Amino acid sequence: MARLWTCGFELQSVTAGVEILSVTGTPTPSTSVHRTGAASLRINPSAATQYVEQQIDSGTVKRTTHRFYLRITTLPSADCNLYGIGQSGYFPGLLRLKTNGTLTLRDGFTSADIGTASAALSTGVWYRIELDYTDTAGTAGSVTGAFKGYVNGALFSDTLCSNINGWSRVRIGAQTAVTGEFHIDDVAVNDTTGSVQNGLPGPGNVTHLRPDSAGDNAGFATTVGGSSNWGRVSEVTPDDATTYNATVATGTTTIDDFNLDSTTTAGVSGERVTLVQVGARIGSNAATAASLVYRIKSQTAGTVLESSSVSVALNGWASQKSAAPYVYQLTSYTDPQAGGPWTTALLDQAQIGYRGNVSQATARRVSALWALVETVPITTQALTLASEAGTAQALGRRKTLVLGTAVETSAAQTVAPLAGTPFSALTDSFNDNAVDPVKWPDSYDPGGFSETGGRARVACTTAYNAYASAEAYRLRESHVHVRMWPPAAGGATAEAWAQLLVQTTTLGTDAIFEVSAVTGNLIMAVRTGYFDPAQAAITYDPVAHAWLRIRETGGQLLWDTSPDGVTWTNRRTATSPAWVGDTTLQVQLISHRDGGTNDYAEFDFFNTGAGQEAALVGAGESDTAQPLAGRKTRALGTAGETDSGQLLARARTRMLAPAAQTEAAQSLARTKTKILPLATVTETAQPLGRRKTKAAGTAGSSDAAQALGRVRARALATAAETATVRPLGKAKAKPLGTAVETTAALPLVSASGLQPVAETSTARPLPKTKTRALPATSESTAALPLGGGKARTLAPGQETGTARPLARAKTRAAGMAGETTSALSLARAKARALSTAGVVESALPLAGSLAGSILPASETDTALPLGAAKRKPLGTAAETVAGQQLTRRKRITLTPAVDVSTARPVGMAKARALGTVLTVEEAQPFGARTTVALGAAVEVSRSLIGPKIRIVPAVEQGLAVALAGTRQRPADHLDATTSGPALAASTSGPALTTSSSGPRLATSTTGG
Repeated sequence: MARLWTCGFELQSVTAGVEILSVTGTPTPSTSVHRTGAASLRINPSAATQYVEQQIDSGTVKRTTHRFYLRITTLPSADCNLYGIGQSGYFPGLLRLKTNGTLTLRDGFTSADIGTASAALSTGVWYRIELDYTDTAGTAGSVTGAFKGYVNGALFSDTLCSNINGWSRVRIGAQTAVTGEFHIDDVAVNDTTGSVQNGLPGPGNVTHLRPDSAGDNAGFATTVGGSSNWGRVSEVTPDDATTYNATVATGTTTIDDFNLDSTTTAGVSGERVTLVQVGARIGSNAATAASLVYRIKSQTAGTVLESSSVSVALNGWASQKSAAPYVYQLTSYTDPQAGGPWTTALLDQAQIGYRGNVSQATARRVSALWALVETVPITTQALTLASEAGTAQALGRRKTLVLGTAVETSAAQTVAPLAGTPFSALTDSFNDNAVDPVKWPDSYDPGGFSETGGRARVACTTAYNAYASAEAYRLRESHVHVRMWPPAAGGATAEAWAQLLVQTTTLGTDAIFEVSAVTGNLIMAVRTGYFDPAQAAITYDPVAHAWLRIRETGGQLLWDTSPDGVTWTNRRTATSPAWVGDTTLQVQLISHRDGGTNDYAEFDFFNTGAGQEAALVGAGESDTAQPLAGRKTRALGTAGETDSGQLLARARTRMLAPAAQTEAAQSLARTKTKILPLATVTETAQPLGRRKTKAAGTAGSSDAAQALGRVRARALATAAETATVRPLGKAKAKPLGTAVETTAALPLVSASGLQPVAETSTARPLPKTKTRALPATSESTAALPLGGGKARTLAPGQETGTARPLARAKTRAAGMAGETTSALSLARAKARALSTAGVVESALPLAGSLAGSILPASETDTALPLGAAKRKPLGTAAETVAGQQLTRRKRITLTPAVDVSTARPVGMAKARALGTVLTVEEAQPFGARTTVALGAAVEVSRSLIGPKIRIVPAVEQGLAVALAGTRQRPADHLDATTSGPALAASTSGPALTTSSSGPRLATSTTGG
């Protein structure tokens, strides 16, 4: 036995022998002041003692734990013994309420307060008081045992107290002559035997459910009073001989069964059920052998749990049985039908009763029958009981052992490294749409699991289906977490659930996070034999509980939930079972139902980073940032963790690598960058493949705002300023101006246009180069040929596993700039011919308007290497206060440059307008001019001012380089169906606000 006695004073009687053994003074039941149920015990002495006493055992040396709830209305006029643990006439273990409201433990043998006092209790407040007393063998008072006191689960005193040498009773109430008033409710006493309720009783609400209608049987034929068998035994305070059921029938099949009050009426619906005890007021007409058994079942015609044989042989009435100790004879911790925990839903269809179990003709009478139910609000949990040893025990790696809320330490122990592989080493984003046989080798049932749409999918059928890892991990100082989409109930009556399950090699010994579609609960349990008496459950919220995590740390097992995988809320904490350190644990993503329509559960982001959802919507202009919708989602990358802030490369941005858990924080490597793949628009979120990237074409620059085309056009909003924006480096920076909107789309001239967009249901791989230039916009139905000399061929890309340094030949010196006194107008085709370059062996200083000629081009079938000094002067643009008007094509106005950091203003006549870039689908032959390969970008460390500028060859760097202050504008036609451009996370500009038309960027991306 574990639970020895429970009492909520629900029979509302202080008559000796009804609910308690004996009464001293005049305590009274109170129905106006009570915690739960319908009543409490009121102690209100006036310069007198006033208490009740209950015999629970027959005198056994044992350790017992006790709970009662205390509410003080008026403090006692003198220090008062309030609760006593002992035997008849001798109570050495006492709890004392002092006049200042504090509690102390007291040794009744030495008549001295012992240990430390609690904090002062307030009046008008219910407190949970718990005591842990260890009796010892030997002459009473000759030795001592451990004695501890708790208030609301917090230890306030740990000391030694004189022994009893055979514990049997408790006293409750004012055992010292005082004046005062206080109420006591929901008393419980445990011992340390059994597998449940063998520690501190913990929180508990005690109530009675009484018969309210006939059940499966009505066999007791002898009746007195009343009109029905159930009505004769359903009164609150037993009326004994006034109404009762009886039988004198021989045989063992005479039975009464009754349905019960609803848990809603009792005020405990939806709470976690700790235990159910069947109680009765019984008797006979003579002290002749007579017996019966008590019964309980969780449903009509269900499996019955019965007590052992109970003697009712007395000429009169008693509670529970005919002789002391008068304690409950049937205590049920689990559902007799299915073996799981009792729930209030099961209680609403349960039946209790009694049966004549011996063939005897003696009268067996029952005057009252009830089910005592102890429940716990779903957010509370009982403390486990600390065990004591005679010698110091070696502790785990944290050198502490949690005893309830107190922390006990021994001598410093050597901290050994943890054995085995932590669960955190197992990760899967499920984006490859193929079950990984290395990560999930034990998955079952065949055909019941798959990867679909970037998620793990587990069938919810009457079979058991699961993703299952190898039995090769430990949970100690580690965790498992996952994003879950549970199945629908689909007509199931008892089971339709999905679980995050961590199990040992012993089936049924495990820890679970379960979402039940039938009950609508989120269940947290650490089970033995598939059962946890302290199981916790809360109402499942698919938003707040979208992410589930089981973790272990510091000797505690924790269940956490999160709406986004970033911010976590702890929902339950329990002392870690010993098996969390096993190196043979397995994790399963599992689903099952008992009937109804087959369905499936889905899982994602197993031990990987959080995802946030953002819709790719059509462009729309607004003055403020718009909220993101909830469909067409895309996951953000996981943040990397370091001990301190890391400097970014010279480009001021860096992509965070996916998070990986290690024993110590790791610095980020230089190569931990990753290009964001291009978003594709589908009805459901799709995994992004490795090759789904596309290079953006070079942006054209102009001095005036350009009208957007007729298809899904949208103006970019002004960049928003944030507190974390950093100035750019030494290169001159200039913000993009606000786009100018026109009333009608302007036609394009006959330059090469974009190919018509082709819509596909899935992203298609790009050619071997993995990049593709976007063609320029055109109003024609087919691509138009380009004019002579207006296109350049990109060199084919070569695919490698790692970045390789550029060869020396991959750099090229830019020509000298030619100076002019005024800006030159552009040609009608949005392109401008470059002046001929002069060929010199070395860079020449610029004079007033030095310019050379480019040698005539000779056409060859293959690209020719560049000479050692082929240079071409670039004309300088005239600087003006306002942007200059371009011809009838797209316009955008750039605001005057903003001086930031160390950027300096450009000198007179040193500005130059860039020609429009024309993009083609494939390399085109050049006309009568020489073809050349594009050179590498040139970086300068500072702005140059003066009449002479020399541009040096590009030097390749291992880190991202700073962006120069040239003015570029993004592609004009970005919308939710555009398949490019893809931007690297290291691109530093331009920055887009949340009102930009897309594609949406991960939070770590600072570029447009």
